[in-house]
Amino acid sequence: MKLILILSAVLLLFTVPAFSALTVEDIEKIRSIIKEETIASETRVKEYVSQEIAKVNIKIEEMDRRLTGEIRALDSRLTGEIRALDSRLTGEIRSLDKQLDRLFALVMVLVAFVAVVIGIPQIIVAMQRKDIRAQDAKIEALQQEIETRRQERIVRP
Repeated sequence: MKLILILSAVLLLFTVPAFSALTVEDIEKIRSIIKEETIASETRVKEYVSQEIAKVNIKIEEMDRRLTGEIRALDSRLTGEIRALDSRLTGEIRSLDKQLDRLFALVMVLVAFVAVVIGIPQIIVAMQRKDIRAQDAKIEALQQEIETRRQERIVRP
């Protein structure tokens, strides 16, 4: 361990201290190197970003194609289902229309039947009352005539 320490101290003594200053030329070289590295780095980043954007655009186009296909398939399926539903509902509406026509005819027949059942007896009763009034009028006229003849008989014995 002492040996390593001594060797390190000896090597430090033999090293020449660097007492120097940077010249303008050195600074310009450093600037140009940094500028070149910055430009190269920016170019690499731009290329990388462009590649990633291209990959994303490709994925978007693939998704767009896939979704367009799915939408078209869904649209055609739904169109078929809507047409089937429309034809089924049209048939059911026609059936209901026929049933309503039959029900309307039945209601009209029932109304006519009720009118006949209620109306005819009312007409018969009205005619009988008219006949009874006419008979009452005749009876009264005959009673007056009988009364008039009795009085004539009393007056002309």
